[in-house]
Amino acid sequence: MNKFMLFATTALVALGTSFPVLADSSTITQSGETTGYAAQHQAGGNSDTATIVQQSGSNDQATQEQGRGFDGHDFASLGNQSISQTSNAWASANQEDNSTAASQSITQITNNASTATQTVNNESGAYNTQSAAQTGNSYSSVTQTNGQYATSTASGWNNTQTATQNGQYVSSISQTIDGASTSNVQTATQNTGGIGNKISTFIENGSSNNVSQTQDVSAIGNTQTANINASAANTVEQYQGQYASANTQTITVGDYTGASNNGVARQYQAFGVTGDSQTITQDGGGAYNQAGQSQGSSGNFETITQTGGTGNIAIQNQGISNGGSGFMYVNGSSQVSHY
Repeated sequence: MNKFMLFATTALVALGTSFPVLADSSTITQSGETTGYAAQHQAGGNSDTATIVQQSGSNDQATQEQGRGFDGHDFASLGNQSISQTSNAWASANQEDNSTAASQSITQITNNASTATQTVNNESGAYNTQSAAQTGNSYSSVTQTNGQYATSTASGWNNTQTATQNGQYVSSISQTIDGASTSNVQTATQNTGGIGNKISTFIENGSSNNVSQTQDVSAIGNTQTANINASAANTVEQYQGQYASANTQTITVGDYTGASNNGVARQYQAFGVTGDSQTITQDGGGAYNQAGQSQGSSGNFETITQTGGTGNIAIQNQGISNGGSGFMYVNGSSQVSHY
């Protein structure tokens, strides 16, 4: 009897291992909920899809995770997860991606006081895409982290994170690249007419990353900040659109835990801006860093400080002119550049 059971079990295991791994698909829809909760987890496999839709409710929560195995390694790839929250005040959406070549998206529309949080938290994942879009969500926030937060053990590369806020005030976008991540792209945009909004970026132990911050036309009292530490060859560009006023842009390189080298920091405030300020600080002994600042109109302030480095470049334009648009310049490929 025991021999028969052992034979049967062995046969089933052998048969089970021959099954193909098929894509999973899951969908949760909640309407008119108060304090609703939805969670989805997909581990392993290829091309899995997961969708959460929450609408016409309040204080709802949605959570999705792709591909974290029991031993901490990544197994999933090519997955697609999305969260949509509409007319849902105090809503929160959270996504964590531990896979490769996957995409995650969060869309929040007319959800005041809402939060969107996205993390690429893999040990060796690449080519992942995360996007968050908020429209008409004042007093709201987007937080995106690429790398294992507060460690230097992750090694992800070529990941992309994009955050957009439209028609909002007193809202924020926070982006972090941490943990030896390289060649990643983070883009933050706050569109026309925002008041009291903030965009911030923090890079540590990363290299060859590209960060873009935009606050568009007629922005008032907005701030953009970037801190880059113990990192190399990162590019940060900050832009505030025409007729913006009382805004600030700040980039600090090498200010916390170590020198950063071969970085490019550019700040551009367009034609018609007034009462704005720009500050770039590159210190900690970093070498071959570049700083460029450009402002239109009058009553604005620009400051560049470079300390203890070698071969650094600094350029400032006020009133713009020359080639127009964002002027600055050096190139021929010693960089800085604009127009």
